Amino acid sequence: MEKVNSIIAAVLKITIEKAAGDHIMKDIPTWDSLKHMELIVAIESEFGIEISGDDIAEMLSFDAIRQTVAKYAKEKS
Repeated sequence: MEKVNSIIAAVLKITIEKAAGDHIMKDIPTWDSLKHMELIVAIESEFGIEISGDDIAEMLSFDAIRQTVAKYAKEKS
């Protein structure tokens, strides 16, 4: 999931070390609703997946993001 951490770090402008942890949306000042959608678009583009609206709404922590990407990547393969 290093690729996911790199995307999180780049989009939210945080360190890769912080992105590798488990933080929730309110812990990261740069993570607002607009950045959330930018993050989703970057992940979908990088992994060639399309995340459902329900899953997007649940992706409110870094762990949840990584779990969702893993689920979609598994379904794709």
